[in-house]
Amino acid sequence: MRTRAAVAGWLFVMAGGAVVAQPAPLDRAELDRRTARVVHEAATQGSELYNRGGKAECYRLLQGTLLAVEPMLDHRPKLAVFVKEQLDKSAKMSPDAAAFELRKAIDAVLEQTASAFGPEKTPTPKDPPTPDKTAGSLWDRMGGEKVARATVKDFVAVATADAKLNLTRGGKYKLDAASTARLEGWLVDALSQVTGGPLKSTGKELGSFAAELNLTSGEVNGLALHFRSALERNKVGDTERGEFLMLVPQLRSKGVLK
Repeated sequence: MRTRAAVAGWLFVMAGGAVVAQPAPLDRAELDRRTARVVHEAATQGSELYNRGGKAECYRLLQGTLLAVEPMLDHRPKLAVFVKEQLDKSAKMSPDAAAFELRKAIDAVLEQTASAFGPEKTPTPKDPPTPDKTAGSLWDRMGGEKVARATVKDFVAVATADAKLNLTRGGKYKLDAASTARLEGWLVDALSQVTGGPLKSTGKELGSFAAELNLTSGEVNGLALHFRSALERNKVGDTERGEFLMLVPQLRSKGVLK
């Protein structure tokens, strides 16, 4: 299902590794342009789902989209606060009511970024810029292997301890020290792959593990929240965290999700 894929997209990013990271931080105009396109697509698909009776699917699609774009709104603090408030408020509502609340946030984001929504403009030729020696891959700007391993270790510890996620499926899957270390290794390699780092991953092992778990959209959303929190706890910057999360909704246009 298209919506299930969109909501679960972050997991496929980690498993697939098919997106090329930007070599340098994006400017605010480009972030607004990408945000507007992502939110516009979510609004369109959400309306179609809701009108077909898929109220829960609509809610999850809008929730996943807003979770991804909220870190990109640090240059619009009032809008970022409003989006966060709507996300928190909707979490306590029925899917029907929650979809309406999140649509308010979607519309607010569209209103403030709409001016950037359109085809990419051809830049006016300028003098060659001075190379930015601090710019690098998203992997480097997130902190490299040291931060990646710390973030993944943090994420795995919290996610596996979350009874609501039940990643062991009632004890069916044993997560002892050895299997936990393997899982962490797969995740670090996948994180490197999608952010331009030196470690490579085919995504085969991680994809097989995710398929065996047969995660629900709610469980995937819970994992996404835990991963986002792990990035924050390990001091990954707002811009870098947002760029990583923005990879998720763009997967369909990249051909990774069908």
